[in-house]
Amino acid sequence: MIDVEIGRIQSPDDHNTLDWLDTVTGYFEALYHDLKTPMAILFNQIQAMEKIDDLPPTAIKHLADIKRSSFRMAKLVRDANDRSRLNQGLLEARYVTTDAVALVRNICDSAQALMQAKAIKINFESAESSFKMAMDRQMWERIILNLLANCKDFSYQGGEILVNIDIEGGDFVLSIRDYGLGISEEVISHVFSRHVGSTKRGLNSGLGLYIVKELVSLMNGEVQLIPTNPGTKVLIRVPIVQTEDEQEMLMTIDDFFSDNMVQMELSNL
Repeated sequence: MIDVEIGRIQSPDDHNTLDWLDTVTGYFEALYHDLKTPMAILFNQIQAMEKIDDLPPTAIKHLADIKRSSFRMAKLVRDANDRSRLNQGLLEARYVTTDAVALVRNICDSAQALMQAKAIKINFESAESSFKMAMDRQMWERIILNLLANCKDFSYQGGEILVNIDIEGGDFVLSIRDYGLGISEEVISHVFSRHVGSTKRGLNSGLGLYIVKELVSLMNGEVQLIPTNPGTKVLIRVPIVQTEDEQEMLMTIDDFFSDNMVQMELSNL
């Protein structure tokens, strides 16, 4: 049995904790290929039911709960699979010329619709109205959505999240800040590591921010968490790349997961 204190994130040096996480993660990795098919069928059935006219209000509510929980399950399985692929060196950035400003703005717009539960406003700012560079679009979408979900968790009802883009020399700089509870120094030292922690929703694998750090590293970038008053800011700095690959590759092997990434990443709202 693992003793996890409320509000405390275990250190990566806690081998018992990591052994537990490896066991659980390995279990999901082994089941990944078997689980994705019934999950896809479940999603298709949910979508079919949503098209039925004149559903009772109680049925609509229960259907929404089922859909949110299904996306949450899919995210957990996908995170575990991606962790395995990262550890095996099977993920790599694949670059396609993209308007970086438009990409980030569109991700924020998509996420805004799912922030209504806490009435949180995402404000987007950019020093440039448009900026073309080679990017792995799906990696960036995964990074930004993970960070927005994390900001939501630490924001107050009716709060604000600020997303800012800047170009500094040869670097593309993205910052995402919330104005909420903030994060303790103890948590900051381990926040991008694999860990097990406890939140108001219960035990948490902590794979989301670990994957953020690893994906940024794959693009030769750096990620930093900066305490602010109030709230917290995450600063990402990556070298600007202008050469694209001949063919863009999906970051995960299941196209369905990619197509529904926004709802998956923010499924805990």
